[in-house]
Order: sequence, then structure tokens, then C-alpha cells
Amino acid sequence: MSPTERDRLLEHDYDGIKEYDNPLPSWWSWIFVATIVFSLGYWGYYQIGPGPSLIAEYEREMGEQAALQAKLAPAATEGPSEESMRALTRDAKIMASAKEVFATRCVPCHGPQGQGIIGPNLTDDYWLHGSTLVAIRKTINDGVIEKGMIPWKDQLKPAEIDAMAAYVATLRGTNPPNPKPPQGVNGKGEVAPEAPTAASK
Repeated sequence: MSPTERDRLLEHDYDGIKEYDNPLPSWWSWIFVATIVFSLGYWGYYQIGPGPSLIAEYEREMGEQAALQAKLAPAATEGPSEESMRALTRDAKIMASAKEVFATRCVPCHGPQGQGIIGPNLTDDYWLHGSTLVAIRKTINDGVIEKGMIPWKDQLKPAEIDAMAAYVATLRGTNPPNPKPPQGVNGKGEVAPEAPTAASK
């Protein structure tokens, strides 16, 4: 296009103002065309092609954020330690309160002295679900549904469950009358001896 054609005045004017017919630079026109082509390709890839949907992208980003938060968050505590729960056994006030809870919640199955009725004997050295204070607490907290023990976490506060586990530990070795025969294993991994039968007496 010659300079004369590029710079020619248009025929219309407004209030004495006339306009030159200056076409856009070719490089700008090609960029404009490229954006249109890119937009069509982008739409085809994500709408009808293999590109991930908005929902998939959202779920991926949320997953990444959740993983990042979990990494940055302080590690969650795993509950009271053996030492902290053992310290509860030396607190007379806490043990007295736990004894009252035991009397109202646990006596029907374990007996007033922990000697065992329907539930196991809590006074010997043999345990069905672990003999440590942490294991005892877990049993109280989560229950043993298949054996009829409900999860007390639904009815007792965490501090009450801690105290209850500590109280149960104080029953060990108390030797109540008419105890239920031992069940489970002791801290050394030894299986409880079988109860003597009438024929063996």
C-alpha cells in the first residue's frame, strides 16, 4: 500500500474534522488472528477434548491445598502418654471421682471390685486388649462392640476416660473374693492359664 493510499482522507467529516484511513499494522493483525486461533484451540481442548474439567481442576487444587495444610499443621497429639496417665493414679481426688464413675458405669459387667462378672476380671495380670494404661484407655474409649462393651467416648469426656483407665490400673493385684478366671495374656505375652474344671478338682 502506497503512502498516498494509506494516508488518504476519508470522505466523511464531522464539524470540520476529517479522518485518515490508517490501517492497523500487519503484526498487530496477526496477533489478533493468533488469539482467535488460540481461543478456539483452548475451548476445543477443555470442552470437547481430553483437557480436565473445571470440577477436576478444582478437586486437584483442593487436594493440593489439603496436603499442604496437613504438612504445615502441627502434628496432632496421640492422646495421653503412659507417664501422664500413671500420674493420675497418685491423685486421690481424681481417683475418687473415677471410682464413682466406675460404680455407676462399669460395675454391672466388671463387678464392684473389678473381679469380673460378664466382663473380664480387671484385678489380675491378664488382659484381652492390652495391659498398658494407653491400651486400657483405648479399650474404654473405643469399646469392644463384638463383646458387648460400648464405646464410652460417646458418654464420657476425654479427661474422665483418662481417669477411668488410671483407676482400672489401680485395681490390678487387689485380689477380690470370687474373681473371674484370668483371660487374655499378661505383659510378658503369656497366655492365661485355663480355669480348673470340676473333673480336675
